[in-house]
Amino acid sequence: MCTRPVDAIRWACVLEATAPKVGNVYPGRDFDDLTYLDFVTAAELTASAFEPLPPSFSHGVLDACNASAGQLGTNVNLGILLLLGPLVQVDAADERVRLDRSTWSSGVIAVLDSMTADDSKRLYAAINVAKPGGMGQSDEMDLSGPPPEDFLAAMRHAESRDRIAKNYSDGFADLFHHVLPVVQQSVLDEHDLLSGLVLAQLRLLAAEPDSLIARKFGEGVAREVQQRARFDHRDAEQCDAFDRYLRTGTLDLAGQSNRINPGTTADLIAAAVYVLLREAV
Repeated sequence: MCTRPVDAIRWACVLEATAPKVGNVYPGRDFDDLTYLDFVTAAELTASAFEPLPPSFSHGVLDACNASAGQLGTNVNLGILLLLGPLVQVDAADERVRLDRSTWSSGVIAVLDSMTADDSKRLYAAINVAKPGGMGQSDEMDLSGPPPEDFLAAMRHAESRDRIAKNYSDGFADLFHHVLPVVQQSVLDEHDLLSGLVLAQLRLLAAEPDSLIARKFGEGVAREVQQRARFDHRDAEQCDAFDRYLRTGTLDLAGQSNRINPGTTADLIAAAVYVLLREAV
């Protein structure tokens, strides 16, 4: 049992990476530039960044990003960090209280509303350290420019193209009302945690385009992935074919294959697992 938030951080990250989800890294299926061991190492670095609990979750996010960049030299779990940070701050405020969904939701909204300009600087610095793919530029959220005074306002500006930004904009309503019920029900349907996470990923991909795919490859590819995800999820052959499609990916201008990684969906699953682990205490 994850009796402390730091234990739930570690296990949420490891379990998400261990589940053999289509198109993602898991044991025995590494990417050229990212391995399962990288995710396990990042899970430990993330847990360490939140113990003891920092004065604001932005400290933990930046410390974990710096540690991952220094030790692994790559962006492993920025999205997970941005989602876990507010959850951990709410959770760790009083570890003796068992939170219900209403308390989780109101607590996250309060945390997000209380963010300061210094929090914005730290979170912007973390994003720049991680160098996430497909961010592009905009007048109001250009990562090459100075950080905004109001990070939440910047997230609202980006919500149409990034699902993590959408969660910041809606107080994690997307996580609590859409993602978490799918993950919880999928685990119950499979009677197994890892198989349930695989099923949850397929259901989530079929329900909504993955925003990392949309940022990197365009809305058309993201919609195609969504359509391809609408098959009998218990059909192993169709699941394997879908996985091969994602790993083969699209061809760039040089004719090289670029894998299609549904990374935002993976980040949301990790956040949902954290909540479920803490609710099970």
